[in-house]
Amino acid sequence: MSDVSKQMIICPHCNRTSLFNIWSSINTKTDPATYSQVRNLSLFKFRCPYCEKTEIVHYPFLYHQMESAVMIYYQPKGEELADTQNMFEDVNAEALGSPDAGQDEIQDMLKNALAGYRYRVVTTLEDFLEKLAILDAGVDDRIVELTKAMLGAQVERQLAGEGFRVKGARFVWEPETKEMKLIFFDKNSDQTASTSFDQHVANVYNQLIDRFSPALEGAHKKDTVIDWNWAMELLRNGK
Repeated sequence: MSDVSKQMIICPHCNRTSLFNIWSSINTKTDPATYSQVRNLSLFKFRCPYCEKTEIVHYPFLYHQMESAVMIYYQPKGEELADTQNMFEDVNAEALGSPDAGQDEIQDMLKNALAGYRYRVVTTLEDFLEKLAILDAGVDDRIVELTKAMLGAQVERQLAGEGFRVKGARFVWEPETKEMKLIFFDKNSDQTASTSFDQHVANVYNQLIDRFSPALEGAHKKDTVIDWNWAMELLRNGK
């Protein structure tokens, strides 16, 4: 179930206090309206009743999409991340373990249900929205991150004459057209480079599935922070 409470917050524009709904957990099955509200960020938009200014409110929350067996925890930067990451990895390890002989039927059922879940931790709303876009597009976020890192090197070679150095990338999904693309960011400027998820990108994606499936279903099955740095490290180590 979702967990929401009204809390007093201070408007950053006029410094007056007013009530705002804080969702510590969001379950899209029990609260279907939240499915679109998290994607358009309306669930996190605070409109001050005094100065009428609008602001995005950042706070930790758990997003639970039961029908997709996914949990994403948003932990804003500057807050303790290690505890959340360890919590998810402990739950994941428990779910993947073998039931003890003395466990009752309810615990066994819970373990079986959790074993199929994906657990993710993100530290920015942009990363949270990207995880949702990847989820909506029906692709694997781990392979997407590996694809971004692999193609980033190709983008640098192609744009070497312009001094373009890739510092990261973003997956974009257009629900109306079903178009997927990757946007790469330059280290030294505001420039970007983009590529559609065409046959070449799809081929790279599929090759990475074949190459890294053993690691992703083995040593890295419990990983919860799946991002550019994670992918670069995996590519460097090759396993």
